[in-house]
Amino acid sequence: MSVSRMAVKVPTSLLQPVRQVSSSSRQRAAQAAVAKSEPNLLQSEPLKVSNQSNGLTVASLDENSPITTLGVVVKAGSRNESYDNAGASHVLRASAGMATKNNSSFGICRNLQQLGANLTCTQGREHTLYTVQVTRDQTDVAAEYLLDSVSNQAFKPWELERNAGTIKLDLAQRSPATQAIELVHQAAFRSGLGNSLFCPSHKVGSHGTAALQEFVTKNFTAGRTALLGIGVSHSALTKYAGMLNLESGSGPATTPATYYGGELRTEVGGGLAYVALAANCAGAVNVADCIAAMLLQRVLGTGSHVKYGSGQGKLAQAAAAASSANSAVSALGLMYSDSSLLGAMIVSEAGAAGKVVGAVASAIRNVTVTEEEVEAAKKNLMTDIFSMYESPAMQIETYGSQVLLSGDILAVERIPEVVASVSVADVQAAAKKLSSAKLSLGAVGNLSTVPYVESL
Repeated sequence: MSVSRMAVKVPTSLLQPVRQVSSSSRQRAAQAAVAKSEPNLLQSEPLKVSNQSNGLTVASLDENSPITTLGVVVKAGSRNESYDNAGASHVLRASAGMATKNNSSFGICRNLQQLGANLTCTQGREHTLYTVQVTRDQTDVAAEYLLDSVSNQAFKPWELERNAGTIKLDLAQRSPATQAIELVHQAAFRSGLGNSLFCPSHKVGSHGTAALQEFVTKNFTAGRTALLGIGVSHSALTKYAGMLNLESGSGPATTPATYYGGELRTEVGGGLAYVALAANCAGAVNVADCIAAMLLQRVLGTGSHVKYGSGQGKLAQAAAAASSANSAVSALGLMYSDSSLLGAMIVSEAGAAGKVVGAVASAIRNVTVTEEEVEAAKKNLMTDIFSMYESPAMQIETYGSQVLLSGDILAVERIPEVVASVSVADVQAAAKKLSSAKLSLGAVGNLSTVPYVESL
């Protein structure tokens, strides 16, 4: 690759003899130089949320950070796929930064690289998030490329063909634990929330330009989208909103989730069994019940919080009591808008997997909750939430999910109040529901001893 250089023309004024400058002129020049070098003090802005006439939501928080984080969150993910276009959201995720109607993929990559910016695409089953992070003085340019990448995607056939290798690599890099979690979703919900975050292997390369444009046109509408910014003023973010080329309206209604329960198993051999075991619980629409489920997850145990620690939580203790074989057990909490999964992720030596899975299922069925455990769980939950909010990218994703779900954002200052409002009785009620809940199971690995779900 060659880089052309432009000839530099020296102004004729610089070739004139240097004139003597008076002391007062030098003083004024020095003062001007100092004033220019001193940065202007920026005014902080609290969290602000507004709605545009086309339905787009704009939310900003400016705490004078040197890095600006911009994000576009769309209420569309694998849940919105049908049988015919299964895997379309994965292709969208892998296509982030590819050519648009206004810029080539090389131009996007090159110019963002020159800005020192990072453009990423993150997906869940119910949302797609495009994020760019850049130094504050380059926000205008980065915003232009971000919004162009979201609303003017071209999906050129030759780029989609080259992108198939990236999707195959994503599939090959999935861990057995990730595969087990995908299977438990499919067993629990079948379609909708049961759709995988990953493209089916037999569908790789089958998503053409027309199919992807149809998916985007149908689901990427202003009423399903939020533009969020951290480290940028609300007025500037509102100005950027005009650059989003999206159709008005809220798009198609989402089909309510239906929990069925069941199991899916993939036998691949080896020395380990990876088992995801879960039951249905309240979705995020019901805030109190959802938080109660999150607290119950922490009572069950989300893994060690101490280096080299083990056996923390009721599930890990049950697994250790059932078998002396090596195993790792952590409570699983997968929260969505109208339905969620609560249970356990189990990794065990194949020979002991039967005993371990049975013991963990029994612990889930018979869990009891004390006031002391709930108080500890609240502290643990608060730590997790505030740690997450330290990352601007995670904060953008959380804000976007909230605003698309309820139309508003829960301010950080109110989180302790909301968590404190959930009582011990609420958590005990969530635990009681588990005692008679229908379980779902997803398993990968050596499943020679893993019990079937109807026996648990």
